[in-house]
Amino acid sequence: MLVLGQGVPEPTYTLGDVEVEPYGLSITGIQSPAVQGTLELLALRQDLRQHMVAQDAVFQLLLANHRIDVGLDTDAWLSELSREFPSLQQQAADITRTLAEVRAELDFVVGREVTWPPEAFLERQRFSLVTSRQRYDRQGQGWTSWNQLAHRHPLRVAFEAVLPHVSGLLPGQHSDATRARLHGHLLGGVTELSGGWRWFREALFSRIRSWGGDVRARDHADAIRPEPRQGHVITLGRTGEEIGCSQVVHGTPISDLSRLLTDRSPMTSLFEHVGEPRSRAYRCSVSALVYRKGVPDALGRLALLRPDERAPARAFLLRSRVVDDERVLFMVCTLIDEHLVDTASSPLRFVREEAMQALRAVIPFLDDHVIWIDSPHDGLPPQGSDDGKELVCSEPWARGPYTMRAIYEYPTRRALGACGLPTRTPVRGLFLCNEQVAPGFGFEGSFLAATSVTRLIASRYRRQDWLRRGPWARRSV
Repeated sequence: MLVLGQGVPEPTYTLGDVEVEPYGLSITGIQSPAVQGTLELLALRQDLRQHMVAQDAVFQLLLANHRIDVGLDTDAWLSELSREFPSLQQQAADITRTLAEVRAELDFVVGREVTWPPEAFLERQRFSLVTSRQRYDRQGQGWTSWNQLAHRHPLRVAFEAVLPHVSGLLPGQHSDATRARLHGHLLGGVTELSGGWRWFREALFSRIRSWGGDVRARDHADAIRPEPRQGHVITLGRTGEEIGCSQVVHGTPISDLSRLLTDRSPMTSLFEHVGEPRSRAYRCSVSALVYRKGVPDALGRLALLRPDERAPARAFLLRSRVVDDERVLFMVCTLIDEHLVDTASSPLRFVREEAMQALRAVIPFLDDHVIWIDSPHDGLPPQGSDDGKELVCSEPWARGPYTMRAIYEYPTRRALGACGLPTRTPVRGLFLCNEQVAPGFGFEGSFLAATSVTRLIASRYRRQDWLRRGPWARRSV
């Protein structure tokens, strides 16, 4: 196995003496059978448990007039709701109980080793049999989770606002099944790792190397040339080296795959069948280093902030990490509509100010305690304090609006509304395994897409096992 980085930027960069992670790793659904089974096969289950951040309340909902801790204990969660919304006590208990039942039903579905999304006849038949025991139809329509509340209810709006931060779909694109699945994961706990994306990626790379594979994180492929009945030829960018391979798994957005293929007609036929994803919003993050003495003790490490009830769609995901005894690093992640972004050149001057306004809503006298502010996606330089020290960034070239991650809209969605693109492409031996395959399930969806592609590739090798016996044993397949 050969893994190429394809120009994906590093998950962290260094600003001054602080390591900053623009997009943090928030794990939802860590108890899913698909996630646990894959971690067990990779021998990463125990390592992951050792790096989990243990907290009593790992997620907070910071609303305009309410503060709710979403914890792991059901009784504590219901007591929080009864304190903030006394008239909602019975209805909230019913919804919480039904969310647990839906999570158990969908755990049975994702644990049955079906292909996401099903495409072949036998795959569709098996998927229909497995999903026949749960309360949603093929498009994921059925029970509506917190959408049973009033349209402008703060709790309903808060749970809707957190969906794009834990998945790859906007709230209006979610089906009832994906919405209930993610809401159940939120009540089950949001997990963070002490090492973040960097540790998790290096742990996966170490498993690949231990099985004889090679990882070239800073290399990329310039072209993929399919050879009829002979596999594919990959042309490397830095050296021009040509490598032959039997199977190709693509992990970046499908627009990058279209540029790699020498013949793009197969992608055109794929888009005619399932539709072409279009970007609708972008993720943008702002980092602020603050003195620890100015941070309220009640503020958790991970929180969703909605400071204005008149703008329900405006929400911020707050992360905090203790740097040392005197400093705390805050990361504020928000979504920007596609029509407000010019990824080519112009800086986004409103992003930094909106993020600071959100922090001021939860940290009193923020301006007196802030050390520096940085936003790698708006095209502006880091803004330090008044001491005049110049802030040195480890990767100044990897900054600007073009580095933001897009959230796509998919014309067709299948498999309970969780999947947007298929794993198979019209090119034989070329598979798609990225966040666009199962965006509705978020972190769990990435595992479902990966296990589905692995299952498809393994079935091809099982059909070729007879070539490895007898006189064919010395020939390469």
